[in-house]
Amino acid sequence: MIRFFTLLKKEVRELLTPQMILPMLIGVLALAFIGNIVGSEGKKSQTGHSVSILDLDKTDSSGLVNKIFTESGFTVDYNTDLTAEQIIKKATDEKTGTVLIIPEGFEDGMGKLEQQKILKHSVISNFSIFATTGSAAVDLTISAVNEYFSNLMMSRSIPGEDPAVLKNPVVTDKYVSLKEKTAHISIDEVTGFITTQTMFIPIVIFMIIVSASQMIAVTIASEKENKTLETLLSTPVSRISIVTAKMTAAGLVSLLMATAYMFGMNYYINGLTGGAFSSSGDSSISSAITRLGLTLSIPDYALIGISLFLSILIALAISLILGAFAEDVKKAQGLITPILFLIMIPYLMSMFIDVGTSSTGIKLLMYAIPFSHTFSASQNLFLQNYQPVIFGIIYQSVWVIALVIIAAKIFKSDKILTMKINFSKKSLTKIRMF
Repeated sequence: MIRFFTLLKKEVRELLTPQMILPMLIGVLALAFIGNIVGSEGKKSQTGHSVSILDLDKTDSSGLVNKIFTESGFTVDYNTDLTAEQIIKKATDEKTGTVLIIPEGFEDGMGKLEQQKILKHSVISNFSIFATTGSAAVDLTISAVNEYFSNLMMSRSIPGEDPAVLKNPVVTDKYVSLKEKTAHISIDEVTGFITTQTMFIPIVIFMIIVSASQMIAVTIASEKENKTLETLLSTPVSRISIVTAKMTAAGLVSLLMATAYMFGMNYYINGLTGGAFSSSGDSSISSAITRLGLTLSIPDYALIGISLFLSILIALAISLILGAFAEDVKKAQGLITPILFLIMIPYLMSMFIDVGTSSTGIKLLMYAIPFSHTFSASQNLFLQNYQPVIFGIIYQSVWVIALVIIAAKIFKSDKILTMKINFSKKSLTKIRMF
């Protein structure tokens, strides 16, 4: 046992090099920096919108449009003596963004209960995501204008009646039930909240499993290429201890990377959204979520951690086996392609479908891939479905044990020093063991 921990310490020390730690820290800091920068720029784009209004009607009704936009926080360039061409050119030069033209006869049409039009010209200055926020804000304010005049017209047509009741005689009072708990909240708010709480977990899982697979495969290939694997195998340590130590060390380092990137992604998402998706962002939603029990406890996080660790060990074991066939570091990168394929399937499919309600074929495919259980663990735990999570952990444990046994048998044989996969012109793949 002392030799095993000595070997484990050696493997961890070799993996936790400045060359590995520095890129990880830079990645985490980059995520936090980008999130804060993009978030601050997004806040700027959501405030201080400007709009140019050309009022050709010059009446009290058209003046109300200017008043509503001003009270909504817009910087309004109000004009009554320019032409449409002139105000569009002016908006283009000043990069105003949106031009609204109120045609002549606007108020008369309103008096006759006729539908009126406001001409909207969007002036394009760039194609960034935030470039459309100004136009969206204008549309939202036009909806407020429409609501105001709609209420005014209905009040004139049917005096004494509430326009809100006339337009919406039936409303929906929304509730969500989970098991035996009920909360006054809509399903869209629940799914939106859960999505924002779990959206970066699959991304981190994908990144960590891929990086862990590359790390162990490259390590084995490098040891074979540098002839240090022969020295290691000649030490008085059992081969299964060597395999277990390598996998455990790489797994612990990968968990460290997962924790770091989880914090980085959390700062990134909060930076982009300004903390809008945090659990305390809306007290009513937060209280409803708590009432439904859609929260993760410490044991829940422990189950997610166990499932993630087992997925990492499975990926490491497969990479260890595949890396043993690599002649050098360059070929090791290509040999882990099957792992990438096995990870991509559950990673992408978990974003779009519910495995529990899928067809039998898809369900069997997803459950057969051991990584699928990690991707679905957080959602199942939010729904308090512990059975599939525990089943997944047991299933992943069987995979780990089987792969460790296979890897140990490979390392027990001296053929590991000469075994390789040869890609020749005559045969696509040919395994040679000398």
